Amino acid sequence: EDPVEAAAKAGGGETVCSGKVVDVHRFTSAGFARGEAIIEGDGGSRLKLAFQNENLIASLDGRVLATVPDLICVLETSSGRPLQTEEVRYGLLVSVVLLPAPTLLTTPEAL
Repeated sequence: EDPVEAAAKAGGGETVCSGKVVDVHRFTSAGFARGEAIIEGDGGSRLKLAFQNENLIASLDGRVLATVPDLICVLETSSGRPLQTEEVRYGLLVSVVLLPAPTLLTTPEAL
């Protein structure tokens, strides 16, 4: 079984993009590792990840697909190994899997 699809299935999520990391911009501000990564997918689609220590927003061709508290996971396409934001670099072949947040995190009190 494909490791990326197995991870998506196990978490009740979906793979939204597979492709090559074509740009990464990082900076540190107030003690946080912040930045953006761009993944170019099949057919030229572009997925943008905004992060601050973790992936916060995933947008595909300018349309927001997910934000926290949903989990935005970047996995090595070949192995399914999860990547931390500081591991994402130009040229890596990655897949982005979106997993729904646990119900407890979507209550008004949690938000």
